[in-house]
Amino acid sequence: MELVFGIGNIVIGIMMTLIGFKVYNPFKGKNDPEKEEQWFKKFGTFFKIGGISILIWGLIKLL
Repeated sequence: MELVFGIGNIVIGIMMTLIGFKVYNPFKGKNDPEKEEQWFKKFGTFFKIGGISILIWGLIKLL
């Protein structure tokens, strides 16, 4: 069970980090750039820090 939570944390951490650094764009296909920019201003830092933290926690769980 510990293995499942560790892998899950790693996957979620990677996705959050990719969204935070704008590598993966969840707004793709929507034509509203100002809403996208507002969203990244509001949640970008949270996704960067939270994603890296969850990723590190998942790696620790696997070890």
